[in-house]
Amino acid sequence: MRTIVLTGGGTAGHVLPQMALLPYLKAHFDQIVYVGGAGVEKTIATQNGLPYREITTVKLRRTLTPENLLIPFKLWRGIREAKKVLRELKPAVVFSKGGFVALPVVLAAASLGIKVVAHESDMSLGLANRLTAKKCQTLCTTFPLQKQYPNMVQTGAIIRQSIYQGDANRIKLPNNGKPNLLVMGGSLGASAINQVIWSSLTELCAKWNVLHITGKGKSNPDCQHAGYLQIEYTEHPQDAFAWADVVLARSGSGTVSELLALQKPAIYVPLPKTESRGDQIQNAEYLQGLGVCEVLPQAALTTQTLLQLLTQVYQNRQSYITKCGKQTWIDGTSKIIDYLR
Repeated sequence: MRTIVLTGGGTAGHVLPQMALLPYLKAHFDQIVYVGGAGVEKTIATQNGLPYREITTVKLRRTLTPENLLIPFKLWRGIREAKKVLRELKPAVVFSKGGFVALPVVLAAASLGIKVVAHESDMSLGLANRLTAKKCQTLCTTFPLQKQYPNMVQTGAIIRQSIYQGDANRIKLPNNGKPNLLVMGGSLGASAINQVIWSSLTELCAKWNVLHITGKGKSNPDCQHAGYLQIEYTEHPQDAFAWADVVLARSGSGTVSELLALQKPAIYVPLPKTESRGDQIQNAEYLQGLGVCEVLPQAALTTQTLLQLLTQVYQNRQSYITKCGKQTWIDGTSKIIDYLR
């Protein structure tokens, strides 16, 4: 029986791309098993019908905290547990999408001589991929990163093929001649974006139809307006993408990759460095340099700046669409499968 082990997690962005690979992996492997912690990766993997093996994982806190003192002990425990699982499964390959969840699994696999392939979605390597880069046979990247290691290769992103099959007619907003604005803040939503949208509804809806994906538990029932629809989450983002003329979003790697693949004019509001390692800023600035989007820093996000930039992007939308279409490298799904099989 030929087995592949998937790992990675901490956020949905480390897990969902692997679910997009499942139809392709099933053609090459008899068994697909997910190994991770007790977080979002367990929920997503089990929802997709994957056998799941739970191990101890540990997250490095970016602030000084006593919890960081326990990291070496928890990491050693996680590696020991991962080794036990891997000896049992005897996988042909371990595929890591990074995040702190992947660290013990990759280190365990490397120590057992198991082939490891990893994928980095952002413009710079995340901590887990930096710590394990030399342990990988291949380190795939979405963007053309500086080649810090000889095993790095640019493949492009893992793209859910379902996003190419959206139906704009499923979005229940009027077809009234106004352009369509999709607002989204990633899997958890973005409070800063939400607040500006809610405070700008009168001005926005005078010119736009607005579909606002607020994030789970973050909707505001007091905000109602003609031409405005808020939902907390959608199982069918492809329909929202197909409907949108312009997208306002965070600039996580999954979001920017899919919007680029769909040639959607976009305005990105990156997660600021105070709340992240700065990867979303790097993603957005790189894409802005290609001319495929505009960037609006969160600190500068107001009703006025948003309306002005929306007008600019919509008026020049064909230029953004054309430049998106030139980025033929973005969908690397089939290339990544070639390294795994």
